[in-house]
Amino acid sequence: MNKLKFFSHLSVLLVAVLLLGSCSKDREYTRVIPSNASLVVSVDVPSIIKKSGLMDNKESIMKNMSAALNNEKLAKLVQNPSEAGLSLEEKAYFFLSSEDAPVVLFKVSDMDKLQETFKLMQTEGLCDEIEKNGSYSSAVLRGFGICAFDNSSLIIMETTNPHSLPVKESVTKLMNQDEKVSITANKGFQQMIAKKSDVCLYGSFASMPQLTSASMMMGLPEDADLREMMLLAQMNFENGKVAIEGEYYTENKSLKEYFKKQSEMGGKINHAFLKRMPASSLAYLCTNVKGDKLYEMLIKSTEFKGMVKDSRLTPGFNMKNSVTSLNGDVSVALSGMSENGTPLLLAYAEVKDPSAAGIVYAFKKDFDEVGMTVATSGKNEYVVKSPMLPMAIHFGVRNNYFYLTNDENLYKSIGKDFSSSLADAKYEYIKGDANGYFVLDMDNVMKLPMVTNAFARFGSQGAMAQSVLAGFSYAEAYNKDDQKSVVNIYLKNKNENVLKQLIAGLRKVIG
Repeated sequence: MNKLKFFSHLSVLLVAVLLLGSCSKDREYTRVIPSNASLVVSVDVPSIIKKSGLMDNKESIMKNMSAALNNEKLAKLVQNPSEAGLSLEEKAYFFLSSEDAPVVLFKVSDMDKLQETFKLMQTEGLCDEIEKNGSYSSAVLRGFGICAFDNSSLIIMETTNPHSLPVKESVTKLMNQDEKVSITANKGFQQMIAKKSDVCLYGSFASMPQLTSASMMMGLPEDADLREMMLLAQMNFENGKVAIEGEYYTENKSLKEYFKKQSEMGGKINHAFLKRMPASSLAYLCTNVKGDKLYEMLIKSTEFKGMVKDSRLTPGFNMKNSVTSLNGDVSVALSGMSENGTPLLLAYAEVKDPSAAGIVYAFKKDFDEVGMTVATSGKNEYVVKSPMLPMAIHFGVRNNYFYLTNDENLYKSIGKDFSSSLADAKYEYIKGDANGYFVLDMDNVMKLPMVTNAFARFGSQGAMAQSVLAGFSYAEAYNKDDQKSVVNIYLKNKNENVLKQLIAGLRKVIG
């Protein structure tokens, strides 16, 4: 049997099971997830199926599946999928094992029915004969991987060599794993499974290579190892919106203290520059910075000290004064794109010291060596030019704010309010109570001539993809505190579930 036919038959069976699952109260099935799994994703399948709209045409879908299988017994199984022996009333899981092999996990509801299902699959050439391996059974899924199951858990591991000894040992280790040594004892994972969401994610930094971990530990105390940190996230599909929440979780006291100090480097956004940012901006980022707290953290870092020491600073330049002069909002907008595709930027920052702009001018010798000239354009104001740059970069300090832009028209408007600004934009949380905020406006992005031209190159398929993306309005992200963040993705149609809209869009593109 060719690979295409295998996936066709297997997908039919899986979707059938997803549509109508049964439940079980057997042994805890998540015990097979190892404690050192780097990534775990849970899916509330009944909720996903309901929100996707697949249940709207269930009878038609089941009829088509029965015809596609061309097997009377499998057709009856499709018509009554609870007989497959799997439960989707409980969450399904995807995780990466210690060997980074992708694994899918389902809960078993009826062992006898599950074995009958595999016998039917075998007659269709989807799998090999079931093998008994002590406490669990297994079967090779032809062209895909290996499946193993017992009275509570069923896993499917993707592998190109299912008969190899390392793969068999890995599967045996997972299936014989006890709850006490599995991820179920992990407090971060326990928080994840307690969340009532369509999709939940657990990510561990424990498997991070030492070199990568060290490179990220800028300013961290010696006993604050990032590998002891976890990322927890949850996603819900709502009418017109994808709602995502994420947070860091750790039991390490030094890391907790580090995050607390990080939060002290800024405060709540003042929204000081919203009126000076054009409403036509493609993206906008704002945070609040306390320069003195930022410098205190940076100076503890060996990397930062080395950067200051190795750079040939202008005599008399004071790095500390420049950093500590930051005192309030730092706002950056991607205001547009030039005709040649260069991003146009506009940035503002609240500062205490007018000489703060010298932080860039201080590296004049380094700029000169690469053919970039830094010249003064006024008191505490500068301009950078180079044959390598498509346009000049203007920056400086006026009154109590720093500015930077590479757009000549915006440079003429520095310090002035726009009649149509981000202060009046449609974004739900742009004026909210947050320490940091980001928004990407898909409406404005899709209006760019270069984007329209790019889709046009792909003919009808490009036009369909463009129509799908045109349904997106904007995405925004903000942090509630030093560890929790929110990301919301909005569609223009707010009356229909976003998952149903996305699936309908994908059908258009891929047929």
